[in-house]
Amino acid sequence: MSGLAEFDYRRFGLALSRACRADGRAQVVIAAEAGVTETDLSRARGGNTVSIAKIIALSQWMRVDHLDFYVAPELEKTTACSGSNVKHSAVKHEVRA
Repeated sequence: MSGLAEFDYRRFGLALSRACRADGRAQVVIAAEAGVTETDLSRARGGNTVSIAKIIALSQWMRVDHLDFYVAPELEKTTACSGSNVKHSAVKHEVRA
């Protein structure tokens, strides 16, 4: 993990390639059904970067959650914002009828 959010395009491409092989139809047919171009499908199968819209469309075609390929950032633990800065004893609430 790193400090930045990432998407595992390589792993996504491998899953997509497996799904395409299992489907058995031509790439152009699969691309049309998924709502992407054949070039986009080829790029994604190769583990290359494609837009989030294409990732979602291809994920839906595969019937998988695109978030399965999301790599969350490793966040540092800090105490900078850990406590409340509101002094509740000084806050008065008015109730209006």
